[in-house]
Amino acid sequence: MNKLQFKILKQQGNARVGEITLNGVSFKTPCFMPVWTKATIKWLLLDLMRQPWYLGTKEPVKMILANTYHLYLRPGGDLIKKAGWLHKFMDREDWLILTDSGWFQVFSLWLSQKTKQGKSLVELRPDGVTFRSIHDGSKHLFTPENVVDIQTDFGSDIMMMLDVCSPVDEITKAEVASQMATTHHRAKTAYDYFHDEQRYEKARWVLFPIVQWGLYEDLREESAKTLSAYAYDGIAMWWLSVGETKKDMERIVKATVPHIPADKPRYLMGIGTPEDLEMAITQGIDLFDCVLPTRLWRHGTAFTDAGQIKLSNARYREDFSSLEHSCACHTCTRYTKAYLHHLMREGEMLGWILLSLHNIAYLHQLCERMRDEMILE
Repeated sequence: MNKLQFKILKQQGNARVGEITLNGVSFKTPCFMPVWTKATIKWLLLDLMRQPWYLGTKEPVKMILANTYHLYLRPGGDLIKKAGWLHKFMDREDWLILTDSGWFQVFSLWLSQKTKQGKSLVELRPDGVTFRSIHDGSKHLFTPENVVDIQTDFGSDIMMMLDVCSPVDEITKAEVASQMATTHHRAKTAYDYFHDEQRYEKARWVLFPIVQWGLYEDLREESAKTLSAYAYDGIAMWWLSVGETKKDMERIVKATVPHIPADKPRYLMGIGTPEDLEMAITQGIDLFDCVLPTRLWRHGTAFTDAGQIKLSNARYREDFSSLEHSCACHTCTRYTKAYLHHLMREGEMLGWILLSLHNIAYLHQLCERMRDEMILE
């Protein structure tokens, strides 16, 4: 029996409202998962995510994403396991935690080494990938099996299988196809390893495959069909590598979704703008994550109904209106653009906290609103 229970409560076209239950935690989908890269969010008080009134939503955050690559390097799986898994380590025992495979960060190192001289950071191997630590240069290996073990040490509720990222530029279709074959082989290896010797039955966690990257619709279809065999509890797909356009994303999502299971949660990795979420939700995607909502604070940028605005701009110096009148989050109901502009100009931490809170809340309200609209109609 599947440990992850997924029910479709309402469907409107391809879009659907669902409910995920795992390890005693239930929440509605579609759902945006804030990214806690290193078991935290920069410049945000973490308990704000527990309180619906801070978010302006009916429900608090119940699921987040943490990064396998960074947590594996520091503080390490052994320490996290000793602490009582990520949940206890982070004081988030009432939440679900999804961890990625760590490959995207290794992929980023691989891209960077193409433009740098000196010691190679990444080596692609038949059994996995070796890489050097960004902290001390030590050498490490990711394989389909040990990535499962690492995430097991974290106590992740939902784990990702080790895949291969395909860059958009300077790569042929044949090369993408070859990388797709590697992803498929890794997925089978990880699936067999996880389900061997009743490991699945004894564990509290589940494992998702990741549909291969690339902009070729026929290869995406092939990958989706192949990896659906390993989507015992759910399935993920990347759209973002380096260089794709939003039109590419929409085209690929539309081409891929019909070929992945409709009765399992569908997770689109790495998207975090309101317009991208709306598009993906209408195509039947259930889960999303992205660092963008909290990363935008670096530029003093906030989501609004009129698009992104930059609060450090002088035009907001005497603007005493709320950040977004339609948003019910703590930031929008208590503070003006003029005050946020002042905080941005002065480099005050409170400004970054309030903007990060708003951007996350804005996406949660969007998901909640779209769920409500589908339920009411």
